[in-house]
Amino acid sequence: MRTKVGVLIIGAKGAVATTLMAAQAAQRVGLDLNFMLPSDAEPDFAGLPLVGMDDIVYGGWDVVADSYVDSCAIHNVVPPHILDKIKEQMDAIPSYPAILAEHDPAIDGLLAKENAPARMKDVDYSTTVFSKRPLNELIKSLTYDIEDFREQTGARRIIGVNLSSTERPSPIADCHNTLQSFEAAIATDDPNVTTGMIYAYAALKNGCHFVNFTPSTATDIAALEEFANKQGVTVSGKDGKTGQTLYKTVLAPMLRYRGLKLTGWYSTNILGNRDGQILNDPTHVTTKITSKSSVLSSIMGYADFDHQVHIHYYRPRGDSKEAWDNVDFKGWFDVPMQMKIDWLGDDSILAAPLVFDLIRWTDFFAEKGEKGPLAQLAVYFKSPIATDECDFFKQLHMLHQHVSQRYL
Repeated sequence: MRTKVGVLIIGAKGAVATTLMAAQAAQRVGLDLNFMLPSDAEPDFAGLPLVGMDDIVYGGWDVVADSYVDSCAIHNVVPPHILDKIKEQMDAIPSYPAILAEHDPAIDGLLAKENAPARMKDVDYSTTVFSKRPLNELIKSLTYDIEDFREQTGARRIIGVNLSSTERPSPIADCHNTLQSFEAAIATDDPNVTTGMIYAYAALKNGCHFVNFTPSTATDIAALEEFANKQGVTVSGKDGKTGQTLYKTVLAPMLRYRGLKLTGWYSTNILGNRDGQILNDPTHVTTKITSKSSVLSSIMGYADFDHQVHIHYYRPRGDSKEAWDNVDFKGWFDVPMQMKIDWLGDDSILAAPLVFDLIRWTDFFAEKGEKGPLAQLAVYFKSPIATDECDFFKQLHMLHQHVSQRYL
């Protein structure tokens, strides 16, 4: 029997994570459903020994008290008739209480009683989420969880995946530049050490690989890239590219290759899930907008155009994410033209396959002895680490070239 790959998810009871787990559970109980992955669609990758869904064991951390299957029901992505069939599989997944390095009112709002499911109205668990503890104690707590998960599952390799809610902006400070300064900052409880960085540090310290699918700052600081290389593990990120930014990185190269001058790109997003609720906070949304705004000037090679990005929480949308775009551009004689786009996609259905692909690629490259930042996975991210390339087609070529030159 093949030894499993362990995956510990930060935000394990969120919509993307529970959709990912539900897909595996549905496959295990024999439901005949489509779980196509991007890597499966590439003929060049067909012969690679990439892990399958049943090669994974999941676990993770979350601030909410709901069970996995109840969380899945709340997100309303997986159809109820399927949930009934996978409840036992879902609720057998290990779960650990999340840690927070700092108090965050937006998280309090996420857990407020008025936002809780009916069965939780009489339980006030929001006050227990944050308790001020030294950062070293938080790392010890996460280490205990990782060791417990490793013992429970016997996983041959563990990959940490950050699917948590977007954190507030974290400007790069001196303590982020070297591992020595970062560890000194942990020892003194420096506020520049954020929750995402603590999870990433604890994962690397315990020999786990790390994928940051969020726009929050984590392994994309020099100190943790240094630590990853030192520990012989891989890191990748950041901010999964699933919807509006995905088609921006496809359409912007088209405009450039046709010699059309971009004059403006106006983008609006509305979403109603927990991610949208967190992004309704003006400090948290800044992190996301910064990530979404960075791609166009890199692709076009100039920045003298009006690029606006707006994100709005609209509760009725649920996990559906709607994006509206107006693109203004010019051709010969400066004749103005426009393109209008309306995209309505299910956030978790778009994201979960990418997360699974990142798990299988991380496992593959780790098995081959790679360590440090995996720049070749840029095609999956809005703000890829270790590369400035944002053009979707060039990013995809990077992955193909990396694999073909080394492993085919």
